[in-house]
Amino acid sequence: MKTHGCAKSGVPLYLLLDPWHSGRPTATLYGEPHDGTYRVLATVEYGEKLSLPAPFDLEIDTGGFPVR
Repeated sequence: MKTHGCAKSGVPLYLLLDPWHSGRPTATLYGEPHDGTYRVLATVEYGEKLSLPAPFDLEIDTGGFPVR
């Protein structure tokens, strides 16, 4: 699985954009990699804002993300 490889390699954040999640498109931010797994830091539905922690310290407006 791609997330496992990223977590195992020490990639600090992983953002999953899922326009088909149970009929409600979501953006999920994973972080704090440990032993090949991530912890869920935040999940928002498209249209909400998602905050990324340091070193990025920015807010992503998911309202413009495409939905299929």
